[in-house]
Amino acid sequence: MASNAPVEKSGSRSQRAAIDTLRHKALEKLTLAIAKAVESASDDTLADIIGSEDLRHALVIAPRDIAPQAPADIEAIRSARERTAQFREEMAKRAGGMFDRAHIAAMLGVTPAAIEKQRQRRQILGVPYGSENRYPAAQFARGEALPHFKQVLEAFGDTNPWEQLMLLTTPLEGYGMERETPFEILMRRPGSETVQQLLSLVAGWAA
Repeated sequence: MASNAPVEKSGSRSQRAAIDTLRHKALEKLTLAIAKAVESASDDTLADIIGSEDLRHALVIAPRDIAPQAPADIEAIRSARERTAQFREEMAKRAGGMFDRAHIAAMLGVTPAAIEKQRQRRQILGVPYGSENRYPAAQFARGEALPHFKQVLEAFGDTNPWEQLMLLTTPLEGYGMERETPFEILMRRPGSETVQQLLSLVAGWAA
């Protein structure tokens, strides 16, 4: 009895085998390249890789510390790092300083592991600082996080933590007699109407 099954050409099989071989060799090459990139990566680069939600972005930035590089590339990277350092310094000043996890744990009377969980649950804000997270001092008052702060962090959604800090330290109009930052607004324990206005602002900014 004749079969109705399609006959697979040997050329198709050999073509797929060749493609599989290429993929295997490409994977081996990429694995070696990524290993070299990670070994050469600075703390800032490693932090950027870990914080990348898009795998393509992680692949793009991973090799940026591999030497040798053209002088123009080296100068561009140096300038970019200087700008990053200046930005972080400005944000730290506006936020009243930056604390490490151990300091915050001691201040709140919890373990460092508990601080990390609070950060992941968006109860407190931690910003990537090299290979660790630092915690802006302005988000705390009287030994605890500011009232309604968790709601504000949740309203930010997936916004980059440094962008969150930038808005939180930016003076706003319309919330009091004088311009106040969101940190300052929360510090004075505002009423529900003001809180909702602030949450709407944050959500709109993050959209």
